[in-house]
Amino acid sequence: MKKILACLVASSVLFISQAAFADSDITVKYNNTVLEFNQKPLILNEKTLVQLRPIAEVMGLGIKYSEDTGRITLSDGSTTVVFTENSSKVCVNDTEMQMPVPAIIRNNYTFVPVRELVEPFGETISYDSATRTVTISSEIKIIGLTEAENTAKEISTGSGKFPFTFFYQSQPDIALENNGRGYCWVCSYAMILSDLTGKTILPSDVGQYNIDKGYAGNYISSHAGIIDSFGCEFIPALPKDSKYYAGFNLSNKRGETMLKVETDEDAANAIKEALDANHKGVLVRYEKYPHTMVAVGYDDNGIYFNDPGIKNGEHVTFEETCLKNFKLSDISYIQAIGVKK
Repeated sequence: MKKILACLVASSVLFISQAAFADSDITVKYNNTVLEFNQKPLILNEKTLVQLRPIAEVMGLGIKYSEDTGRITLSDGSTTVVFTENSSKVCVNDTEMQMPVPAIIRNNYTFVPVRELVEPFGETISYDSATRTVTISSEIKIIGLTEAENTAKEISTGSGKFPFTFFYQSQPDIALENNGRGYCWVCSYAMILSDLTGKTILPSDVGQYNIDKGYAGNYISSHAGIIDSFGCEFIPALPKDSKYYAGFNLSNKRGETMLKVETDEDAANAIKEALDANHKGVLVRYEKYPHTMVAVGYDDNGIYFNDPGIKNGEHVTFEETCLKNFKLSDISYIQAIGVKK
């Protein structure tokens, strides 16, 4: 974050004295790399606060600051977190939560509780009291597997039924920043756009659109803008007379086809109908995780997905995706894309 004027932390706002804070000798690592800060982490009521910007940047987050409201908005394109200066409240995807200590300004820098900064974006955090080291890890793993199982898991070639393009976020030959953290939408767009246009469109090509707009590569600066830049457009994924069709939303430029589903069977039937109408696949979105992947086909055994969240996520059933704690019917909406005529 830009240095923020010290006058924003007037004592009339918070009434926290400088004596309430303690400079710490805590070391912060991100994926085993020691981070450098202009100001040392602070301890307040036994909680560690860190400078916001250095960690947000290494995580590849988009950062926006409103001087009028004192709000700092972070996003990876899937999750949005809003801190407010001198407030103990934080909003995660529009859900307000209470933090143990407030976001504060000290020496013209914004400090926030480290756990509340990184965990909403799926990072893991640990603390070694012997070395006084906070370690943040963004390693993408298959949820539900042990460390040994994750290490031993081999890359699958998929079922072979659906010859579609597949990219995954931590794919070595693509080398997305921060191990591909937050790139699920970018990878999903790249998969479908490649198959629709007949050209190889890499996740880095999609991410470059965001970078050119002044954001991190994984921050979706304009869904419709990305699709349009490759000669495509959002279209309704289902016919309007489908009993599962609940509307087509272009007002937010995401091209969301909303669904009327109550059960897993409803959700499966809706996706199958969408695939019948869109043979190059449809994007499926789960806001509560949050995660995006591509439904590519189905047979008697179920629907198959290309899940960019896991390296062996090609042609997997829903149960094999990274959404281990969700049901198929938890789906938020689907997206279909067509080539402009």
